[in-house]
Amino acid sequence: MTAFLLAALALMSLAAVFVVWPLWRTVPDDPAEAAVAPRRGVAIGLGTALAFFTAFMYAMVGTPAALLPQPSTGQGPAGNAAGGMTPAQIEGMVSRLAQRLQQQPDDVAGWRMLVRSYETLGRYPQAVDAWRRLLALTPDDPDLLTDYAVTLGMSQGQSLAGEPEEALNQALRLNPQHVQALALSGSAAYERADYPRAIAQWRRILENVPADAEVRASIEGQIAKAQALAARGQNGRAGP
Repeated sequence: MTAFLLAALALMSLAAVFVVWPLWRTVPDDPAEAAVAPRRGVAIGLGTALAFFTAFMYAMVGTPAALLPQPSTGQGPAGNAAGGMTPAQIEGMVSRLAQRLQQQPDDVAGWRMLVRSYETLGRYPQAVDAWRRLLALTPDDPDLLTDYAVTLGMSQGQSLAGEPEEALNQALRLNPQHVQALALSGSAAYERADYPRAIAQWRRILENVPADAEVRASIEGQIAKAQALAARGQNGRAGP
């Protein structure tokens, strides 16, 4: 039961970071700097999120049987609790989980754990592969599609352009009010200088933010900066 509580806390922390990172980051006024700022935001957001999950992984290592089938040695998992586990041991656990999933490919919970494990280890291409196996089993989950988009972004140089944005669009077709997907979709649009779309996506978040909420002013500030960049681009096109 403790393992499930820890997992729930880790995933809730992950979701919370994905909601706020595109809105808390500072948007530069210089268009040249603005072009790279969203990538920096992706890296910071995912890095913070994975820090939560890393804490979860290390909390779990005292009871590895909760994660993976362990060989019966008669000693139980207590031997691992003293002094924690080494990186090599953690890698071994993840490798055994991956091997088990080849024999049990319909294990949704196992694929979720493998995804998070690869992300924690910084092995994003392998995490993307695991995500695709998971999404084949649960194709219409907007939460998973949103998280998948972030991992894809990390695997392609910290950019949400292309397939990550397509995953976000799919999440929003399933749930048009998905806050994390709206926030990231706005950032993806901002990254490619589509400021009107970024503004539209972030305004949709405001529809569900109370008028007196502190975060509202932050969102409105980012919208105002995107509006300024959009106006600057229009003035440039209208010039001689």
